[in-house]
Amino acid sequence: YTQAMMDVVRPGAAAKGYVVDNLVTPDDVPAGRPAPYMIYKNMIDLAIPSVDNVVKVGDTIADILEGVNAKVYSVGVILGSNEMALTEAETKSMPASELEARIADVKERMLAAGASYVIRTIEELPALIETINAGN
Repeated sequence: YTQAMMDVVRPGAAAKGYVVDNLVTPDDVPAGRPAPYMIYKNMIDLAIPSVDNVVKVGDTIADILEGVNAKVYSVGVILGSNEMALTEAETKSMPASELEARIADVKERMLAAGASYVIRTIEELPALIETINAGN
């Protein structure tokens, strides 16, 4: 998202209680995803001293590659992702075997792109971060 796009999105997100600690867009750095610069700029702005302290979470191959290129933990999220390309209604109405095949395909593509981890839903992220923090 560009800064102009975020200027539109941010107020609505804030009205719903979602406020970020820091915002970096491709406008702030030499190049956007999959280049690592937005991650590095966030690290600078938030005074994070090491890539070992960063987890990049995303739902696209470009997100995964950004994390890989920055040498941080890169986590792919499958359900609800751009890579799945399904609405919530489509996901719920799809036959289980077809859904599982699509989930497996997205997981395989994320891992092939270099994801450190792939989770089915964002709800799994807190436990994964605990695992990462514990040293795997």
